[in-house]
Amino acid sequence: MNTVARGDDWTNRDFVRKKVAKYGCALYDASAELRADREVVMVAVAEDGDSLTFASAELRADREVVMAAVAQNGRALVFASHELQADRGVVMVAVKEDGLALESASFELRNDREVVMAAVANNGYTLYHASPELRNDREVALVAVAQYGYALMWASDELQADRELVLVAVTQYGYALKFASAELRADREFVLVAVKEYGYALEHASAELQADREVVMVAVTQAGYALQYASAELRGDREMVMAAVAQNGAALFYASAKLRNDHFFVWLKARERLQNLWTVLTVRFYVVLFVKKLQRRVEAGDNERFEAAWANHREELTVGVPECVARAVFQHGWAAHAGRKRLRVE
Repeated sequence: MNTVARGDDWTNRDFVRKKVAKYGCALYDASAELRADREVVMVAVAEDGDSLTFASAELRADREVVMAAVAQNGRALVFASHELQADRGVVMVAVKEDGLALESASFELRNDREVVMAAVANNGYTLYHASPELRNDREVALVAVAQYGYALMWASDELQADRELVLVAVTQYGYALKFASAELRADREFVLVAVKEYGYALEHASAELQADREVVMVAVTQAGYALQYASAELRGDREMVMAAVAQNGAALFYASAKLRNDHFFVWLKARERLQNLWTVLTVRFYVVLFVKKLQRRVEAGDNERFEAAWANHREELTVGVPECVARAVFQHGWAAHAGRKRLRVE
């Protein structure tokens, strides 16, 4: 049995080095002296860049250490010194690993076109952290929405009305239609592309297109619940409602009152409920079978072993706990462990 105290271990350089090589965040438990040990910290950040947060202030200002950290996890840039958050080379490595690292870069670098381009190419969401000038840069915004359509939210009003850019955005993520200009949300071609990718985008189409039969049919075929955004007339259209409930039975809730009370749809809804109930009961049946089988196997050959184990651990387990409670908890854990072991063998 190892008798070395835990505190002594974490002041031992070799011990800590082995620990951080496997779990970089183990640097948290190291002594202040070892958190300032360059070699130990280099090993830690190479395994987990976020462990930079536990390094000494001096090492968080060490360019080579920070470079190793952000190369492993770009967002570790947040733990670097202010000087290195303004270092173009360090920030470039960080945003190429994780575009969201741009959030921790200096304002000057968030206004650096090349840095921002690298960031949004990795993660379009990063457009949010770019300077106002670069949010209005068409090429930057185009790269961002191609990677993450929803980034259209942070583009300038002018770019949200740019036909080509918005088309790229809604093709990548249909719901980006929400941030398009009113004119484009009334454009049939755009809305069709959007609802085909994400049916719920129908919510942000113009009122005229929410009453367009073809547009709504595409939307409810992709997402039955999109029926709620259709015009009142189409929510009373039998074929339209059939398409919606075929995709999601619960979409019937948004049909007109007349169709909700239609004998066919009432039967369809009841049938779906029975199918769901049957699925639940089937799963429960097999779970019960498995548990019973497990219990039989445990009871068949482990009672004596359990009693022996309980006798060995009884004293330590009943400290401050009623014996009946301690025994029940221990027995539950024992049964699960023994059952798994037997199932592997058999």
